Amino acid sequence: MGRHYAGRDGGHVATLEWEGKRAVTVYLERMRRGVLQVDPALSRGAAQGGDRIILGDNLAALDALVPDHAGRVDMVLTDPPYNTGRRDWLYDDSASTPAGLHWLDAALGPAVARALSRQDRWLCLMYPRLLYLRRLMAEHGVIACCIDDREYPRLRLLMEEVFGAENFLATFVWVNTGNIDNHSRIKTNHEYVVVFARDARRFVPGRVLAPQVGARSKLRRPVIRNTIVKNGPRNPVRDLVLPAGFPASFDHGVIPVPVDPAFWPRFTAPMEVRAGRLVHPVTLRSGWSSRRQCAAFIAAGFKDITDRQGLKTRFYLTASGAVFMEKDRQDQPSHILTVLQGMGTVQQASAALARCGVRFDYPKPLPLVTYLLRALCPDPGAVVLDAFGGSGTTAQAVMDLNAADGGTRRFVVMEMDERIATTVTQPRLAHVLARHARAGTGFRFCRVVMPPSAQDAEMAIPVGHEAAREN
Repeated sequence: MGRHYAGRDGGHVATLEWEGKRAVTVYLERMRRGVLQVDPALSRGAAQGGDRIILGDNLAALDALVPDHAGRVDMVLTDPPYNTGRRDWLYDDSASTPAGLHWLDAALGPAVARALSRQDRWLCLMYPRLLYLRRLMAEHGVIACCIDDREYPRLRLLMEEVFGAENFLATFVWVNTGNIDNHSRIKTNHEYVVVFARDARRFVPGRVLAPQVGARSKLRRPVIRNTIVKNGPRNPVRDLVLPAGFPASFDHGVIPVPVDPAFWPRFTAPMEVRAGRLVHPVTLRSGWSSRRQCAAFIAAGFKDITDRQGLKTRFYLTASGAVFMEKDRQDQPSHILTVLQGMGTVQQASAALARCGVRFDYPKPLPLVTYLLRALCPDPGAVVLDAFGGSGTTAQAVMDLNAADGGTRRFVVMEMDERIATTVTQPRLAHVLARHARAGTGFRFCRVVMPPSAQDAEMAIPVGHEAAREN
């Protein structure tokens, strides 16, 4: 495994190379397209509901979605295998898992598949799936992929190759505070969420506040308030004349001439305030950050003006002699931080599932997934896809958000393991669906079916008409 540099638009871009990459690419060209068959016994709610649980190899499932969903997925939020070496990993490193061995044998041939290194095998599994996810994403779409230290370097390079280095948005660090009670020499209590856009120029973040933003933070205030006294190379000292009648933040008093030579702004006579207004004109000297806006506010007769973002803006004098600018917030503030704290733990998520009668050892915490959806995909009508669905946390986050804000988001989750899909994913989402009890909602449980012959493929119902199989 290694990487080489290939030119792109006159520059150089790192491209990851590994054993099996070319064979995987060739396999994609000859891979037969499957169809999705609805299982009415495991489907729930409205038959016309657009939500789906898909059982089967996620590469075949992604391929089956291409005719109807190419360019229509707003967000991919997925939690792929971490390549830990554990035998209970679905895509086991040793290729002892039948599903993983079957796919690798089909794509590479048994001899090559058995000879691959652990990292090469993981890359062979991830690369085609990322390619298909990109095909399904909308131009404004975003993908968030969870990972830990083992494969983070390779995942980052792989996503740069598939999505373009220029479309990298961020790597979030999730602090998993419940993962430190172990015997490791170094306690690892973090994981990563690598985020790329289909086209970074079209990415629009959501308006959320990171959980660590305190209740008293100025970001939670209904107004934006800052002093306009600002000295520096870009703000040379200038005069600002405040006429009589200029507003103050207090009713009555006299602001004395400052004795501290380091205090700004400078003025040479005391300033008197009565009934919340300046009694006499005063000249202030300082560097100013919004001098022209303040002058416009004065020219408007001390009435609110509108800034370039459409925010109502006003100015006033404080008891210290400083001039402040205040803006009304029109929308919820946004403060997205790359370190994710206070998002719950895997242990808490497992316990929550157990209370619903579902057992799953390593689910992602619901608050973490919900926050990522709100921060990275604000569209209330978005299509959200999880190619490694597991317990269905992404789908529940979509359902919960719809119930909270009346949105019409849709989910597509995929799971290869039939035991997990039928005893964990489906029961969990059926429970959530019943709890919300929203009219007209439901999900279809689909299975990926590979037609055994060209004749059968011609007779198969297209992906967009699975519901016809129920009638």
